[in-house]
Amino acid sequence: MQCPRCWTRQYGAVARCSNCSNDLLPGRSPRLRRYALGLAVFCFAIAGGVALGAERIPLAYLIVGLGLVTAIGAAVYAVLPASMSSRYRQRALAHLRVNPELALLDLTRATELDPNDRSLLVDRARAYRLLGQHRKAAADLQTYLRHTRGEPPARVDQARMLLERVESSGGLRLWEV
Repeated sequence: MQCPRCWTRQYGAVARCSNCSNDLLPGRSPRLRRYALGLAVFCFAIAGGVALGAERIPLAYLIVGLGLVTAIGAAVYAVLPASMSSRYRQRALAHLRVNPELALLDLTRATELDPNDRSLLVDRARAYRLLGQHRKAAADLQTYLRHTRGEPPARVDQARMLLERVESSGGLRLWEV
């Protein structure tokens, strides 16, 4: 992968460019969060200024209301963190068909960051399957299918079908669904 800012080639599941420290993961980067926080402060200031001169400005209360709603939305966006695990997963899913090796590294890193998110195992099994590592794909799917309580039924069905495909393409018979 290349850094979009300085075009330096990056290797592995890195979150920042080794040359310019640019954030390489999709989602809410720290820079985007700072911009959102600045927008929130700006909207609060505009809403406050308009509220002070509300008698002289037509539709002032509408402007104040829109400013406050925008400010609150931007502040929530800036304050609520996007998990690093979800950011690695987004990048992995974007690279899954093009570069399954990089997707596998990102999904493994996401699994390390959030071991309780079992749905990452299904995505990682897809990457293993694309790389021809059928035993590892079947192991991830088996682990996922052992603990399906609370998981969406569509995701469980998807994992079962993927396991059947992995077993048939890899000549494995490890799991009875």
